[in-house]
Amino acid sequence: MSPNPAQTVSTPSPFRCVVFSVAGRALALPVGSVRRFLPLPRLDRLPTAPLPVEGVFRYQGEVVPVLRLDVLLDLAGEGAGAAEPNLYSPLLLVTWQGRPAALLADRVHGDTAVDPAERTPSDPSLTFNGCAAGAFPDRMTGRGGTVTLLDPDRLLSEAEGRLLDAFRAVAERRLAQWQHAQDPASSAGGAA
Repeated sequence: MSPNPAQTVSTPSPFRCVVFSVAGRALALPVGSVRRFLPLPRLDRLPTAPLPVEGVFRYQGEVVPVLRLDVLLDLAGEGAGAAEPNLYSPLLLVTWQGRPAALLADRVHGDTAVDPAERTPSDPSLTFNGCAAGAFPDRMTGRGGTVTLLDPDRLLSEAEGRLLDAFRAVAERRLAQWQHAQDPASSAGGAA
C-alpha cells in the first residue's frame, strides 16, 4: 500500500546564515550569498566616492567597492554607532549584480542553521531601507533578541546600483591610470 500523500508532510529544512554585527545590530545574510570573508585591505579612497563607499581595492583583477552597511541601512546615527574601520574590521565578499562588492562589518559571529519555523517577519520599524527579509532568535552574539535577515539582492535600490556601477567604472579607469604609470614595461620604452 502506498503512503497517503495527505499524510506525508515534508518539513522545510533549516537554512544557513552568516551572522555579523554592524553598529550594535545583529544582522545576517544567507550563507550562499557570501563568497568569502576578507580582512580589511588597504583601501583606495577616491574623492568621487558616495558616502556609503568606504573605498575600493583590487581582488582577483577586479575593483571591489567596500560598502558601509551602517550608512546603507541608516544605522550611523544610532546610539551604539559603528566602529571606525580598522585592521581587524572584517569584509563579507558578495556578488551584487554579477560583480564583487564587499560589505564592511564590525564583527562576524559565524554561521548558523535557522529552522524555518523560527523565522518571523522583520519588525516594520527595522526594515533597513526595505532589505530586511525576516528575523530569527539570536543565539550567536550573546546579546539575545533577534537577528535581522537581509536580502542581498535588495541591499541597494535600482538607482543606488546604477550610481555604484558608474562609480566603479570611474574607479577602474582612475586606478588603471596609476597602475599603467607604475608598470615598468610602459616606462622602459622611453629610457635611453
